[in-house]
This record gives sequence, C-alpha cells and structure tokens, in this order.
Amino acid sequence: MDWQKVTFGEVVDALKTVSWSAPRPLSEFFRAFGPPRGLTGRLKNNLYYYRTNYLVILFLSFIICFLRNPAALASLGLVALGLSCCNDPFATGLNDTLLHALRKVAPRMVARARAKAGSDGVVGLHKRRRVYIVLLPRSLLVAALLCGGLGAVYASHAVLTLSWAVLLGVGLPLLHAVFRLPNLKAKIASAREEFRAVWRGYQAELYDYSHSL
Repeated sequence: MDWQKVTFGEVVDALKTVSWSAPRPLSEFFRAFGPPRGLTGRLKNNLYYYRTNYLVILFLSFIICFLRNPAALASLGLVALGLSCCNDPFATGLNDTLLHALRKVAPRMVARARAKAGSDGVVGLHKRRRVYIVLLPRSLLVAALLCGGLGAVYASHAVLTLSWAVLLGVGLPLLHAVFRLPNLKAKIASAREEFRAVWRGYQAELYDYSHSL
C-alpha cells in the first residue's frame, strides 16, 4: 500500500472500523529508527500500525500529569460538571439521581424538591418548566460550579497541567511515528488490508452484476 496516497481522513475512517488489538511489544516499538524520509507516508503507516501503543501513551500522560496535581483534575471536573448541567437531560438526570440517593436521609426535602421540579414558570410568552437540582435553580448551580471551578483552575494551574498532558500524550507518539521505520510486519499487514479492500470491492461488483441480470 502506498501510504503517500492515503489521506489522513481515510486513516481516521480506518481507525474507526479496525479492531484495537493489544499494544505491540516494546522490543518492536523501540527499534529501527531513522531520519524522517517520506514523512507523511511513514506518519500514516505508524499511526495505523501502532495505534494502541499511542493510545496507551496518551492515557499514561494524562494519568501521570494529574496524579502530580490532583487538584487540577478536580477543578476541571467542576467546570465540566457546570457545563454539563446546561444540558436539560443531564440536569434532570442528575437531579433524579441525587434525589434517589437522598430519599431515605431527607424524605421531606426530596418531596419538596420533586414538587418544585414539576412546577412551571413563564419565560416570555411561553410556559416552560423550570429545572431544579435539589431545590436549587439550575442557573444558580451552574454559576456556582463555573465560578468555583474556574477559580480552582487558576489556583491549581490546571491549564498548565492539561497542556503538559496533551503535549506529552500527543507529542511523544508523533515523534515516534516520524522517526520509526515501518517494519516488515507493518508492510505485510498493509498489504493484507489492501488485498481485503480489493476483494471486498470485487465481491461488491459481482453482487451488483448478478442482480443487474
């Protein structure tokens, strides 16, 4: 297969359908490096062949960076929770989950919260159901989560931690993909996939021809 002619869009489509097998062994992963010749073709080939290894590196980078700064992970989680609560199904689902958990502890509060959740409010000329999360209006909770989360992001240097995680998780696989020489197994696997694609196309042509008769 000539990887120079394969577009990155086709590589992404192939990664969506191919099975994600176990990572390639380290003895194979850290071997046979060379100067970046035929850069785009080598990059596409290695991204496809070492896809699981690169995904593991990405996960490990995030785990290591946020283990060193767990407050950054918590602050980003607060911001993500606040943004998620802007979605009506998520907010109502979160409200139902919390009320179910509090049902035995504070049954009266749960009853009041369910009554409030069923009330309607007038927004403009339209009647619209207000969204509450355990007696609190959704807008108030979202504002509190976003303000607290953004303040925690600034205090914990979460953006810097996230930048390092992305830089390591994406940069290291790109460096490996650029300098790792395509090995014989990758070439055989590429040829096998090319043969299967041609065979599937041949079978489709035969199927269309038989039905046209």
